[in-house]
Formats: sequence, structure tokens, C-alpha cells
Amino acid sequence: MSYLHALVGRLLRKLLAMAPILLASLVFFLICWGVLYLCMPLLPVRWQETIALLNDGDWRQARDAVREILDSTGTALELGFVALQTLQVLIAPIPGQLAGLAGGWIFGFWYGLLLTMIGLAIGSLLAMSLGRLFGEQIVRRFVPSDLMTKLDQLISQGGLWNFFIIFLLPALPDDAVCFVAGLTRLNLGKLLAVMFVGRLPGMAVLCYVGATAADDSPLGVVVLSVAMGVSLVLWLFSEDIEAWFFGKNDPPAQP
Repeated sequence: MSYLHALVGRLLRKLLAMAPILLASLVFFLICWGVLYLCMPLLPVRWQETIALLNDGDWRQARDAVREILDSTGTALELGFVALQTLQVLIAPIPGQLAGLAGGWIFGFWYGLLLTMIGLAIGSLLAMSLGRLFGEQIVRRFVPSDLMTKLDQLISQGGLWNFFIIFLLPALPDDAVCFVAGLTRLNLGKLLAVMFVGRLPGMAVLCYVGATAADDSPLGVVVLSVAMGVSLVLWLFSEDIEAWFFGKNDPPAQP
């Protein structure tokens, strides 16, 4: 009973800590929706119809309409999506999870996953290259000082395995670590490969959920439910996971 009470207290504490972020996200959403509403008459008729379908909750027809528009735009939409995935590595407020879901929903599982991973690879390589070219001074502009303190040991002694675990576990700061990885002497090609393999499972789940969102697929519902459950557990215990990971990489105590 005491454990359950502590768990509820932890949940409430984390929700309160997220309140400013959630409020800011709500304000941002309302502003975007207001701008979209004002600009609706200026949009092409096909886009207006698609937005109306989304507003009505008809996800399947909206997806089909988006794909028809995609076919008529050539590669413009694909390039825009890859650019968005690239930017979400470099600019923290852009939600990578939402972009992954959108990739699967718009492009389908395999093509959406391919475009997602291409964008992540480009963004990660840019972040690593910035760290390597300009050093700690530029990295500190992108990575909070408290996180840099935690990563100090990883910078000096961390190997590829440590970076792989960070990219694999959603509870760890993988985007920020791309900048930090550039400060190490590790080969950028190997770091990029580790990022790709580590991020692939999580992005595959997001793209699959996005691809099946409009199909009422039983398997899609199961995958979404499991993913949400795992994400909730990782979110609740993110501090413990970070403490365990960074604790394992602390230097041994001097005798």
C-alpha cells in the first residue's frame, strides 16, 4: 500500500512538473489552429476538404486525401517531412514522436520509416558535426548545463555501447546526446550507425501505429496499447533510469 501511495505521489509530482509544458503546448496549438482557421479560405480546395475530414474525425478518408495530394506534389512533401525530422533533432520543442506517427500515417509503414530514419540520420550527423567542429562552447547552447554535468563522464570515457543504450531507451536524452557525441573521439560513422540501430525499434513502433491508426486494425490497437504502457512506465521511472545509467558510468571510487 505504501508503494502504491508513493507511485501515485510520483505521478502527481511529474504531472505538476509538466503543467507549464502542457499549458504552453495548448497555447501553441490554439494559436496554430487560429492561424489555420483564418488562412482556410486561402488554401487550395483539396486541402480545405482534407482539413474538414480531419476535423470530423474521419482519419481514413483524410489519410487517403493526403496521399492523393502527395501524389500530385512529386517529392516536395517527402523532402519537407525529412527536413522536419532533421530539425526535430536540432530544435528541442519539435516533438519527434509526433513526427514519427505522422510519417507512418501519411506515407505508410515502410516508406514512412525510411523517411523518418533518413531525417534522423541527417539531423544526428549535423548535431555530432557541430559538436566536433565547434567544441563544448556550441554544445552548451543546445544542451542544458545540468545534463552536461551528467554526461561529463560519458564524454571522457563512454564507449559506443553507452551511446547505443541512450538511443535505444526513450527515457534517456537521445537528441541532446547527438551534440555531446561529437565531443568524443569516437568515429562519426560508427556513432551514426549506433544511433540508427538504437533508434530504429522505437521509430518502427511509432510508424506502425501511425500507419494503422485509420484502419481499425486489432494488431495496431495492441501495439499502441503496449507502446503506451511501456512509455508510461519509462516516463514514471525516467529519473531512476537516468540515475542507474549515469551511476554505472561514474568513475570508480579512489581507495
